[in-house]
Amino acid sequence: MVENHTINYTFLSEYFDEDNKLEIYSGKSGYNNTTRYLNYKGEKFILRIYDTHKDELKVKFEHEVLLKLNQIKGLPFSIPKPLFTKDGHSFVRLKDSSDKIACIYHFIEGVNPDNLEGKAMELYGEQTGFLLNVLKTIQLKQPVTYRPYYEIEYSHPKCQIDEVVEWCSNPPSEFHEDLHTLRDISEQLYQFNQYVPKLKKLPHQLIHGDLNESNILTNTDGMLKAILDFEFVTYDLRVMEVAVCISEIIIKESDERILWNQLTSYISGISSMLQFTKDELNALPILIQLRRLDVFLHFLGRYLDSIDDSRVLKEQICKIGISLNWINLNGEKLIHCWNSVGKES
Repeated sequence: MVENHTINYTFLSEYFDEDNKLEIYSGKSGYNNTTRYLNYKGEKFILRIYDTHKDELKVKFEHEVLLKLNQIKGLPFSIPKPLFTKDGHSFVRLKDSSDKIACIYHFIEGVNPDNLEGKAMELYGEQTGFLLNVLKTIQLKQPVTYRPYYEIEYSHPKCQIDEVVEWCSNPPSEFHEDLHTLRDISEQLYQFNQYVPKLKKLPHQLIHGDLNESNILTNTDGMLKAILDFEFVTYDLRVMEVAVCISEIIIKESDERILWNQLTSYISGISSMLQFTKDELNALPILIQLRRLDVFLHFLGRYLDSIDDSRVLKEQICKIGISLNWINLNGEKLIHCWNSVGKES
């Protein structure tokens, strides 16, 4: 991410009485937001500044979900908990010309896993199922703000499908070596519409929407202890949550033997918590590719908005190429694997 402004931290006085005793430092951060780490009188917090939108309704919805989840007793994992200002608000506007939204969360100890395997991957699948079961039960007052994945034409205001296809056909010179994959992306975008009517008939519910290894924390034994970043939580296909997870597993592991062991463990875990319909499982290959298309549009939009440079977008183009090739070769095998492992769970 290209960070193009200096942060004005005066808003922190809305949270802390003695903000002169705050320690502020940089650390691990994602693509979509600016992250800072805070230490106040021995207690740790995470500061998030939203870089991709300035929509208060989106943050209100995200925070209502988090607060509802934090009220549930017996969750087997931790959930981010917003810190409120002295006036009782869970977010503020920066006191500068950027008008960005900022919020603070209580810090959760743990590490982002490099590569889940075996029991750790099985637990990841199990907790995915647990989270889906819990999200299905919570009642919310705020309106849903993000559209379901299959409404891909709304992924980014600058990424209308026809315009994206034109960009893929005539990209800037630094993307010319990616023309083959960009043509595949164009074809996928046009073909996807034929699947939408059937997809709309599949079970829907509230989902995390961006569940992957970068948004979980594990303990020293490598077991999942927290699920993070509910920014994209929305009402969508239930099985889309799984497609997101599997999509990220596929692009991280190049060794096919290890990958299939990971997928088998994940499927075993989630199948112990809930069962999917035949139509949901048959849609998995399409939805895995939909996840990659959506991520591509997201980062293309960021590139067009000059938030990211070409290097970041090229990474996503590479990932969608890997995913497309893998799905073409292994889509049916994945469904067969699920049917075999799921019945045993």
